[in-house]
Amino acid sequence: MLINFRKLLIELLIVVILWGFTLLWRRLSRRRRGLLVIWTIVLWVLIIWNLDVYWVAYPIAFWMIWALALIFLQLVHNHEFLYRRYWPVFWRLSFFYAVIIFCGSLFCNGLPLV
Repeated sequence: MLINFRKLLIELLIVVILWGFTLLWRRLSRRRRGLLVIWTIVLWVLIIWNLDVYWVAYPIAFWMIWALALIFLQLVHNHEFLYRRYWPVFWRLSFFYAVIIFCGSLFCNGLPLV
């Protein structure tokens, strides 16, 4: 298992810059709504960069199943589907899932194509 340290350094630099931007945004703005969305999208771009297009299909498929399960849970629990209640929970769980997959993808550079 080889780790590409140059790629790892670039990714950590991107994460640190985004973290600094997040701190600056929280200090200057009262609106905090879009930060999890931005973090999740950037982490998914880095995951795709780490895993390539073949292996990234599995985490994305599980992410979609997770989204459908959230919709089903809201339908069963509330007997209705409201985007206003769905999106905050979806992006929060997506962020935590993306962090877990990103940390795992840092060490999966040499996965073979099957």
